[in-house]
Amino acid sequence: MAIRFMVIAIGLLESVLTRSIPPYELCMEACGEDPHEDNKFVVTVVDMCRDQCNKDEKNRCIEENKQSEVKIRKCWAEALTRCIVRCGDDADCLKICREFHTPPALNSSHTIL
Repeated sequence: MAIRFMVIAIGLLESVLTRSIPPYELCMEACGEDPHEDNKFVVTVVDMCRDQCNKDEKNRCIEENKQSEVKIRKCWAEALTRCIVRCGDDADCLKICREFHTPPALNSSHTIL
């Protein structure tokens, strides 16, 4: 009975340990906890780190799905959503999200007149 329990426990432990943490989650974790808002320098550094994580994840997604325009658009949309969620109701932040995470063909500021 004890041997069965040990085999099951080891099997479960192996399955948990073999699961990999997505690169985006690792990156965000490496950026650190939310700093206190009164320390603007640390807030800026953490925000820049998280922005880079989002950009890297978008680029990784696009590279993995370069054969499918639909999936590439989904990569852009997911990056935009991640950015907007972090902004809350900050209008300037939302504007920056739209600038950086709208596909070039849809971004009106890049349209040639």
